Amino acid sequence: MEEVVLVGFDGSPTSRQALDWALAEAKTRGWPVQLVSAFTPAPVDDPMVSERYADAAAHGGHTLLQEALDRAKAGNVPAESRVVAGDPSEILVDLSHDAGLAVVGKRGRGGFTGRLLGSVSSALAAHAACPTVVVPQNWTAGGGRNGGTPDNGRVKARRPGTGYLPWLVSSPPGMRGNKGLHPDDKDSSWNYGGQVVVGIDALGVNNPAVWAAASTAQAHGRPLRLVSTRAPFYRDSIWLDHGENADRFREDVAGELDPVLAEVRERYPELDVSWNFYIGKPAEILVHITHTAELMVLGTRGHGGFPGLLLGSVSQAVLHHGSCPMMVVPKEPA
Repeated sequence: MEEVVLVGFDGSPTSRQALDWALAEAKTRGWPVQLVSAFTPAPVDDPMVSERYADAAAHGGHTLLQEALDRAKAGNVPAESRVVAGDPSEILVDLSHDAGLAVVGKRGRGGFTGRLLGSVSSALAAHAACPTVVVPQNWTAGGGRNGGTPDNGRVKARRPGTGYLPWLVSSPPGMRGNKGLHPDDKDSSWNYGGQVVVGIDALGVNNPAVWAAASTAQAHGRPLRLVSTRAPFYRDSIWLDHGENADRFREDVAGELDPVLAEVRERYPELDVSWNFYIGKPAEILVHITHTAELMVLGTRGHGGFPGLLLGSVSQAVLHHGSCPMMVVPKEPA
């Protein structure tokens, strides 16, 4: 794995937003960027037609990449580019073996056309050998979301629009009183403005996502929030309203998350880090956190509180519906 940021670029608005994020990140890390445009060869048997199509597609790709190279040069970020014939998803996944970070937009066009999430961004997040950042639509460099409030701590907190109020347990000094704290009781409960957030599962410190998040937060001088959750059980609110039950539950949660917090603080003593634990639908909780977070960091597959498939059902849902840049970290380092 090399210290280079791999960027899939097709000239679409979302790929330009991804490029802006990638250039800023590369500058922070002191890494160069590798810009890639891909096109699918023409499905025809006529060699002459196929060759002409490939020449035209390659020329168009180089034209697009020149724009990206100019933006990198303007930002004083070293960059190189390449146009490759083949399936865009397979190409980027293959190139991710020689990159330290891959960045794509949530959706593209032409060679990077996809669904709600996008076929390329979905495949790269699930199969890349390095961490992958998916930059959503309507995100802008330095301003968070287009038309919204920048992530400066003044974003209005929101909670999931369900019939129940998710319970929150937090690490000191966040604990207050003898009962669980409903997020709606304080706006700050849902406000993660300017913070890097990582989803914590049963792997704890053995989840590479924790360390990718800590390293990123340290590099950017951002607070790190460790967030864990479990689905609600029947009569949770009645059971947790009892002081002794709430205390016992809080102790159980702290017993699982405090060791993670302690190890992160030991490795990154200057990092502002704490944890929050929610009782609520995991994907819904994390998606709402992305409304204010600077960056959401996820593992490729869940354990315990984050069960899932190859990518993980929770990670898939957050990637589909999240509204801040989202980093997916492979389970095993490449």
